[in-house]
Amino acid sequence: MTDDCMGRYGLKPSRQSAFPEKPLGSTRRDSARSWIVLVLIATALVLYISSEQVQRTILSLIFPSETQFTHTRKTILQMTTAHISLTLGATLLSAVVGIVVGIAVTRKAGKDFQQLVLRLNSFIQTFPPSAVIILAFPVLGFGWKPALLALFLYSLFPILGNTVVGFQSVSPAVIDSAKGMGMTWFQQLWIAEFPQALPMIFTGIRHSYILNLGTAAIAAVIGGEGLGTIIISGLTLRNSALVLSGTIVISLLAFLGEQLFHMVSSGR
Repeated sequence: MTDDCMGRYGLKPSRQSAFPEKPLGSTRRDSARSWIVLVLIATALVLYISSEQVQRTILSLIFPSETQFTHTRKTILQMTTAHISLTLGATLLSAVVGIVVGIAVTRKAGKDFQQLVLRLNSFIQTFPPSAVIILAFPVLGFGWKPALLALFLYSLFPILGNTVVGFQSVSPAVIDSAKGMGMTWFQQLWIAEFPQALPMIFTGIRHSYILNLGTAAIAAVIGGEGLGTIIISGLTLRNSALVLSGTIVISLLAFLGEQLFHMVSSGR
């Protein structure tokens, strides 16, 4: 709908410049390959987390000397569900706040705060994720709340920074054309600027998702229930099978998310 609006106003749709078109046959082959890869990853993930027998079979082949291959209190499916909920919740909150604040500081009224936001963005990224999690613990105590807060704060700034850079990269000619056509400030933002900044914003969201997926495992030390639970149990018990079990699922979730982001960005 946005591209139709841009065409109506005589502006070039951003997708044409951001993602160059390919021959139809090549596009169909790429799309088919992408879907095959997605289905294979999703199938492997579902089979692994839904069947303890599959888990035992795979892990016993790698670690034949181990006797414990599953967590004693929770199933891998329960931990995966909690891990995904924590990751997606933090990423969604970060995306909403990051995009709104990023738009605000690129408007005329908020430009005085733009450099402050960019400096703060660079500063926060120097902290390791574990430090942010530990700092959140005294504020909210033990459980999923400090984990969510820590993930939200740490993943906010890649989205915020990319939103600012994305809107800064919009061509002045596009903005001038929008103003010359009599667009309101909202039409200018939504029709002319946002589609041009979207690829950069999307990259920030993808970065935050992958970052949260790994960091959520560390959050288990403060009660963030997820796949970090089985990994920490494995480290405590010196059980490599448990550590690998949690790592396998996190890796599959990362591959699945990356493939989905790739397909969306390439229009497949």
